[in-house]
Amino acid sequence: MKPVLKVAGGLLLAAVLLTGCAERSTLWEEYSQDGLSAYSVGQYEEAEASFVAALEEAERSGNVDERLATSLNNLATAYTALGRYGGSEALYRRALAIRENLYGRGDPIVASTLSNLGDTYRLLGRYSEAETALLRSLIIREQALGRDHPDVAMTLNNLAALYLEQDRLAEALEAAERVVIIRQSALKPADPLLATSLNNMAAIHNALGRRDKAELEYMQALRIREASLGPDHPDVAISLNNVAMVKFSAGDFDTAEALIKQALDIQQRNLSDDHPDIAVTLRNYAAVMRATNRDAEATILEKQARTIERR
Repeated sequence: MKPVLKVAGGLLLAAVLLTGCAERSTLWEEYSQDGLSAYSVGQYEEAEASFVAALEEAERSGNVDERLATSLNNLATAYTALGRYGGSEALYRRALAIRENLYGRGDPIVASTLSNLGDTYRLLGRYSEAETALLRSLIIREQALGRDHPDVAMTLNNLAALYLEQDRLAEALEAAERVVIIRQSALKPADPLLATSLNNMAAIHNALGRRDKAELEYMQALRIREASLGPDHPDVAISLNNVAMVKFSAGDFDTAEALIKQALDIQQRNLSDDHPDIAVTLRNYAAVMRATNRDAEATILEKQARTIERR
């Protein structure tokens, strides 16, 4: 079974006060901050509601400015977390057009939007478009910020995930190793972004057959996420799922099942019923069921997963 990847995803942007009506700007800031706060603790539907309100405020002003671009970006990021990738694409494309017009095609904030859009193309299976956007983002960021800047790592992380899905493992490993080096130097040891890097490095090592290394990195990512995000965060469920599948590959079905149950419980309490991550977990659970001769139960789980995947 494939691991659940958690890449850098859409970079959430904090509210910034722009010129215009002070009262409306303040209201926009409040909605934006509420969304950022909800997103940070994995409350994605609450984040969506706040970001929708912020976008409506930005659009009501009639200005095509950074406030509007930030609102589009943040709502797109919430949509991605909720598995609504088509909606994310449309919003990121709008934000990209605004920022290219405001700042020029070579500005780092344009690179940020390109990285977000490129990862959305990956999630939609449009790999050629994903690579084009991500490589353009990488070039801009390296030229403007230097090769070792944390923002460069954001794009590299998305490239690593893309290359892994295409089985371009040597390229994926090269990009992922750069990400870990940059982030270990720039971030605190318990930063969730470091966990994301370790998670994706582990997925590559697992694909290369280096399961001991993969399990160690998945466990490191799990510990960081539990400490920094709390035990019920959806990203913790992703790590539990990934550790479970390493255990499954090693034939430790009891441990794999216990971890998958824990992951599914977190997801069902925190995500919508039709979230793609739940479908992945259900399929992994079904694999454990089949490996332990519980085919009838596995068939039920696979049917539930297909129902989600068809929505």
